[in-house]
Parts: sequence; structure tokens; C-alpha cells
Amino acid sequence: MMGRVSLLLMLLALNAVISGAYAQSDSVLTVSAQTERVKLNEQLTFRVTHDNFSIKRLGLDNRERWQDFNALRSHQSGADKPVVWGALRVYNRSRSVQRYIIDFGDAYIENASAYVLDGRGRILDSASVSFDEPLLNRAYIHDQIMLPLDLPASQTAWIVIAAKQWPQQLNTISLWAPQALQLHTQQKQTALGVNAGVLLLLAVAAFSLARGSRRLLQISLGVATTGFILVMLLHSGIWITYFSPYTPEVAAYLVPYAKQWLLLSLVWLVREGIKRDLKTTRWLSLINFLLGFELLVLVAQPWWSALHSDAWLSVQASVWLVIATFICARTVKLTTDRITRWFVLLLIPLSFIAWLLVLPRVNTIWQGLSGIVLYSILTANVLALILAQLDKTLARLERRINSLKAMKNFYRDGYWRFLTRSNEGWFELNEKQQWRRVSRQFLKIMGINHADVLRRHWSTVDTLFGEQAKTWNDKNRTESWEHLTSVERLDGKTIWLQIEIFNDGRGRILEVTQQVEAEMHLNFLVKHDALTGLLNEREFHRLLQRQIERQKPLALITLKIGGLQVVKDQSDPATRDQALLQLVLSLREKLPSGTRVARVDEYKLGIFLNDTEQAGFTLGYQLVQVCREFRFTTSHRVFQLSAHAGVAVATPSTINVSSLLHRVEDALKLAEQSGEFSVHSATDDDQRRLQGQVERNWEQRLRQALVNEEWLLFQQPMVSGNRAHDKHCFEILLRLPESNNTDPDEALAPQQFLTAALKAGIMGKADRWLLRHVVDTFSENPFAATRLWRCHINLSIQSLEDDELINFIAQEIEQSNLRPEQLAFEIAEPVVSDNFERAYRLFKQLRELGCITVIDQFGTGFNSFRLLRQMPLTQIKINRFWVQNMLLDAVEAELVMSCIRLARAAGVEVSAVGVENDDTRTALLNEKVDYIQGYVCGRPVRWNFSGA
Repeated sequence: MMGRVSLLLMLLALNAVISGAYAQSDSVLTVSAQTERVKLNEQLTFRVTHDNFSIKRLGLDNRERWQDFNALRSHQSGADKPVVWGALRVYNRSRSVQRYIIDFGDAYIENASAYVLDGRGRILDSASVSFDEPLLNRAYIHDQIMLPLDLPASQTAWIVIAAKQWPQQLNTISLWAPQALQLHTQQKQTALGVNAGVLLLLAVAAFSLARGSRRLLQISLGVATTGFILVMLLHSGIWITYFSPYTPEVAAYLVPYAKQWLLLSLVWLVREGIKRDLKTTRWLSLINFLLGFELLVLVAQPWWSALHSDAWLSVQASVWLVIATFICARTVKLTTDRITRWFVLLLIPLSFIAWLLVLPRVNTIWQGLSGIVLYSILTANVLALILAQLDKTLARLERRINSLKAMKNFYRDGYWRFLTRSNEGWFELNEKQQWRRVSRQFLKIMGINHADVLRRHWSTVDTLFGEQAKTWNDKNRTESWEHLTSVERLDGKTIWLQIEIFNDGRGRILEVTQQVEAEMHLNFLVKHDALTGLLNEREFHRLLQRQIERQKPLALITLKIGGLQVVKDQSDPATRDQALLQLVLSLREKLPSGTRVARVDEYKLGIFLNDTEQAGFTLGYQLVQVCREFRFTTSHRVFQLSAHAGVAVATPSTINVSSLLHRVEDALKLAEQSGEFSVHSATDDDQRRLQGQVERNWEQRLRQALVNEEWLLFQQPMVSGNRAHDKHCFEILLRLPESNNTDPDEALAPQQFLTAALKAGIMGKADRWLLRHVVDTFSENPFAATRLWRCHINLSIQSLEDDELINFIAQEIEQSNLRPEQLAFEIAEPVVSDNFERAYRLFKQLRELGCITVIDQFGTGFNSFRLLRQMPLTQIKINRFWVQNMLLDAVEAELVMSCIRLARAAGVEVSAVGVENDDTRTALLNEKVDYIQGYVCGRPVRWNFSGA
């Protein structure tokens, strides 16, 4: 009886199990329009087949072949990756067709399909995707494998899914409403973006902290953070969206390398964190072995495909998590440093997060809000590691600062004893700005014998050095307080002191009376005429330009004094200078306050005042009358001088000094034409009439000279600076004859007719005539061509604008007996600066042709050194005004030397122009200039074949 009862109970239990299994397999999932997300793993029943299995052979009615999710995880497959099928009956209780998204929970599934079948097994809807498809070609555009399906209204249908994946690595499969999925995707991408951005900043911070004795630890932390960023982007699939949407297979290829790199960097980080505390133990040897092993695996990965497998990476991560936990625990037990203990403890959760990332299956902890929290925990973990390192650095810095403060008092007294023996006066102040102590040299500079005298007459520092001295201890001041001031000593002598007060109350003074007085004297000489004491031409023009830029009322007067040359010829230069000085004194008595006066030429004075044209005309008339009444008496005779004045007013259209000076010069010419002691104002009508007449006369004369070839050619020698090599060089000078006079001092230089020639378009033709004439002359005189080393020819701006000039030069050289390197073409620096591109092209073409390229007047502009560096140059000619004054002006001498040094560094020859005495030539030869040109070498003379 008991046996029968037992058998009956067993049958009932078996029936319950079978009924439950069939009940589960026949269960129906109900969805509606309000359904947002359903996790299907526990709802689905699964079947594992080979790759080519068809849905028609699936056998949905034969439930013995299907199994639940837990049984699927223990399913054993063959060597090839199988296809995992899942099936589920779903009832859509909505009255309309509803679209849902099947989320396979993984971005790296090779192939996936989804079907909707009716009760008879007919396919109502289907979708499929393969991993290597670009995102835009997928049924649902997303980096994760997702497929859309439409469920019929008010019907029960089968949802069948298929994924080519190992059963053990199948992730959570979800059914999403499109709106809920979109919100979930935005949250996930935002969390990833924020955390990846913060991790990137933390990696940069770790690398920037890589200094001092622990730089390897900080570098390893930065490398590990970079590895986490890369694995996180690849692991989540976001990499596919932003970096390889058209080639997703790139992401799959990078995943094993990124995971191996993360493991290697993590081993390195742990090694650097524990090596000081475990340097004598076997644990450090184990870490070193693991580091070398991980590096070897990373290097071998491209050639050994077995190292790409998820199983191999999972084994490494699991073993490392166990080892890292034991090692970190051992380090925490041994170390006594609080910061090191916290740093090592933080490495354990960091290793655990790395283990989760390396696992082949996406753990459920990475999905949903828990994944966002875990991303934040990773970021916070890395931030805490960096803060721990920063805290350790700050603690070390604090100990060093305390050590320096402890040594401060020791060195301070010794330093003070040293300072008392220097030639500077040293002092120390207390918090009330009073003198605490002073050195003997300080008392000596101030002309007193005892510190009590100093405290009695100047109780605080501001009473001696001024109110500004109180700011030396300003909290916002980061540097010492420095000041140059004059102080009156008790003996009445005024001295100049260079004062410096440091933040700790110590200070020094240095007497610089001689230097300041010498500088003031030199400054006066630089800005004033040596004879009259008036402003010189350069300073006058500077002040004039400043007034023009301020757009204030301005009247300019040029006063030309006649008769002084007669005084010089009939007496001597000293008498002429005395007459000029007496006249200047008489003129200054008539000048109103605020008027500026300068000697702008040997016999010209420039005056400007901030007033109207009428006031300027009145003052000009008064000054001319002073000259009319002036008499200069010598022992032999009485001299009477003459004068003319031109007046011009700066208008709103006046933009520079040059235009105003041209107008006042034109007014002066009109005054000279009007007779002695005349004053003329340069109105616009006068300016246009005079300029038009002058330009017409010049144009007519220049065209006649071009047609009749009335030009004169002069040559000026250029002497080689190397005495061992006699190089025969000269420059050809184009001149226009005046009154049939062939004297080079009387012939007109191009500067006098250049403006008119350019407006008339004649200068470019004149350049061609000059070149042709030079080539023809040497062709007729082969001996002169053989003897010639280099002939210099000047080119105008119109030659730069002539695109056919280079062809003309090449043709002329080809037809001559000259070599290209015997011809040097010069262009003035202002022309080169204003036409840089054209000049560069022409110089480059000339260099390619073999000719010599030269910049004349080097140093007259602001771009001189830029041209020296960028233009294809052979030679520069230094500005003649610097050369002429180099023995008198140290600044201009230094400018000349700077040009020589820079040109030598750039491999460019240097020619000094305007050398007029032997002292200047000797100084330049000592600096090893290449060529010297000027009156000391020879004046310009008419050029002919015998001269060549």
C-alpha cells in the first residue's frame, strides 16, 4: 500500500513539473502602448543551432527542444560559434499596431535577426542586421545591435530572435518602446560623454603633475586613465557612433588590444604605487614579472590570434584582480604613510572596475542607471587617486618650505654682514616704515656719520624717498619696489639714487648721480642742435608728427636766413656761427610760450605753434622783421641778413609730417619768388598751381632726355674690405644734366626728379636704357669686362612692376660678354618693403639667372631684419646716415655693428655706404665689412670705357 502511495506522489510531482514547464512555455507576454521596457531573458525559451539553420525548421510547437535562460548559460557548444534562437508569445492589447525595438544588449554580435509570426507560423514582420554593416544601413540606427518589429493589434503573435553568439555570453535582451529607448540612449550617451571628458581632463592633469621623484607614478596613472577611456568607449559601443560609423569592424578589431593595454597600464600603476613599500619583498618581483608578461602579450597580440580571445583576457583580468587585492592589502599593512595607504586602497576598486570591463559578457551592472553610477564611480576613483598624489606633493612641498624658513634666519645675518661690505647702501625697515638698521655705506652716501642723525631728520622711509615708498609692502605686490629719485642731503648736495625695497623690508640704494647727469646730457645732445641749442631736425619732426596725430590746431613756419654764407666767406666759420647765435637769441624773444623752434638745415629754422594760419602768418612776419632789423658787427664791417618765411597749416586731411613739410617748402619757394623779406602761406590753390607747373616742366624735360638719350652716367668705386683681394667694383649712377654741367655735384640725381618720372611712366624705360647702355659699353670693351668684378645698377619701382624685365635682362646678358654674376641689381629698402611680393619674385628670378641681388638704404624702415631673413639676397648696403654718424653717436654705431653681425649670420655680404673719413673706414675694416663706398674711396666721376 505504501509503495503505491509513493508511486502516486511521484507521478503527481512529475506531472506538476511537466505542467509547469509547459505552462511557462505557453505563457503569453501582454504589452500595450504604455509598455516602456520588458527584459525578455526570463520570458524567452531558447534553442541553439548551427549557423545555416532555417526558421522554418525551428519547431515552435515542439517545446521539448527549447530550454530556459539558466539552462542556456550551461549549454556546451562546438568549436564554431552557434546561433542562439529565442521565442516568446506576445499579446498586443492595443487597438493599433505597435512598434517595439528588440535590444540584444551587445554591440559586437556578428549577426542578429528578429521575426513576428502569427499562430500558423507565417512571418508578419522581420528585421536583420550584421555587425559589419554601417550604422546608416542598419534597420535601427544605433551602435548597439537593435531591431524594430511591428506587433499586430489585439492579437497574440510569436516573437522569434536569432543571434550568432556564444550562449554563455548572451546578454540581457530587452523589448523597448521607441520613446523610452531614445530617452535611455540619451542618458547613457550623456553619462559616457561627461565621464569620458572628465577622465580625459584627469589624464591631462596626471601627465602635467609628472615631475619630481614620483613622476613615473603620475605618468602611469595618466596612461591607465587613458586606457580606461578607450576601453569604456569601445565597451559601450559609443566608439562606433563617433569614430567608425561606416566601418564598425574597426571597433571589434581594437577591443582586445584596448583591454590588453588597460591590463598592462593597471599593472604598471600598481607597481609604481607599491614599489617603495615592498621593494625588498617577493611581491615586487611578482609585479615586475607580471608587468613584463603583460607587455610581452601586448607585443605578441598582432601575430598570435589566440591572444585575442575573450576567455584569455578574462583569465588575465581575474588573476590580476586576486593578485592586486592581496598586494594592496599587504602594502596597506606595511606602510606608515597615510596618503600612500589611501592611494593603494583606491587601486582595489579600480582593479575591480577593470575586471568588469574586460569580461566578455556585458554585466547587468553596466546597464541602466547602475551603469551611469558605475561610470561616475570610475571617474571619482581616478579623481581621488590624482588628489592623493597632489596631497602628497603638497605635503612634501610644505616640509620643504618649513625647512627653508628654518634656515632663513641663519643665512639672513650672514648675508647682511656680506652686504655691509659692498658699494651699495643697505638698510632694513620695520613694520612702521622706520629704519631698523643701515649699513656704513648707506650713511656715507647720505653724507652723515651716525644712524641717529638719519632717524632724527628722516624718521620714516617715505620722508626720504617720497610717498610712493610706502607701497613696498603692498599685499598685491609680487616684485620688489624700485624707483629712481633725487635726494637733497644735509650738506645741500643733490644726488640721484637707485632705490630697491624687497618684500621682507630690506632694501638697497646706489648713487647714480654721474650716470643720470651723463644720460640727461646725452639726451639733450640727441634732441638738440650742438651749435644753437635749438631742437634738431629729427626731434622737431617727431614732435610735429605727434601734434598731427592729436589733430590739434597747428601752424608750421619755415624761416630761411640769407647772408650767413657771406659772413663765412668774408670772415670765418666761427664768425658765421656767432652771427647765427645772436640772431637766434633775438628771434626767441619774439616767440610766444609753447612754441617749438628747431634748426632744420644749415640756414633754416622750423617753428610750429598750436594756433591758426593767421597767427602763424603774423608770427612769420614778425620773425622776418627781426631779421630785417638785425645787424651783426665785427671789427671790419657790419653784416645785414635777409630772410623769407613760408607758412602752412595742418588740416584734418594731413596725415603725416612729409605732406605738411612739402606744403611749407612750396610756400617758402613762393616767398623767395616774391622778393626779400617776404612771407607766403601755402593755401590749397598755391599748392596745386605750383605742383602742377613743376610736374609739367619735369615731365617735358624727362621725355626729352629719354628721346634724345641725354642721360649722364657716373661711376663711384666700391673698395673691397679684404686687402688681400682687389675686387674691381663700382656703382653706375644715373644723372640728368643741368645747364650743360657735367660735374656730378651739379647734375641732378634721380631723387630730384623721381616723383615726376614715376608719374610720367618714364623711370622704368630709363632703367632699361641704363642696362642696355652698360651691356653695350662692356661689349665694345672686352678688356674692361674681363677686369670687372661687379657692376651695380639701381632699379626703380616701375621695374618691379615690369613682368618682362627679367626676360629683357636675360636676353641682354646672353648677347653680351658679361657673366651674370658681374651684374648686381640694387633696389632701395622702402621700395622693397612696400612691394614685398614683387621684389621677392624679381630677386628670386635674378638669383636663378646668376645675378647679384642687393638692398640699398638698408635700415631705413621697420622691416629691415625681416627682409634680411626672407629675401633671396647677396648683399645689403647699410644706411649712409648711420655710417656717417657712427663715430659720433654710439646708438648709430651699434646699429651698424648689428647689421654687420646679422648679415654675417645670414650669409649676406655687407657694404657700408657714405664713408667720408679714414677713421670711419678703419672702424668698418676692423669689423670685416665686405665693401666700402663713399668719398674716402672716391667721388662719382663720368663713366666711360676707359674708366671701366
